[in-house]
Amino acid sequence: MPRRSLTGNLMRSAISVKDLSKVYAGGFEALKHINLDIDHGEIFALLGPNGAGKTTLIGTICGIVTPTEGNVSVDGNDIAKDYRAARGLIGLVPQELTT
Repeated sequence: MPRRSLTGNLMRSAISVKDLSKVYAGGFEALKHINLDIDHGEIFALLGPNGAGKTTLIGTICGIVTPTEGNVSVDGNDIAKDYRAARGLIGLVPQELTT
């Protein structure tokens, strides 16, 4: 959702996650109604124990994992509706590389 900057200009989040949930086969709920806005220029860290949903959240933001409900937008581009535009704005370096 657009907000106003200190100068009064409208600005939107670099990444916006709204009511995001992911339930895997078998009923495992990895994400439950996540809401998150990351502003342009903001430094953001995602920390948590194993199994907390960090990888699922990052995968969903990048369009690799399909959410059960909710939406993700990158600079105003919906990751599901405008995948190429949204994905073109994201760089991902995985924790482990497989060859």
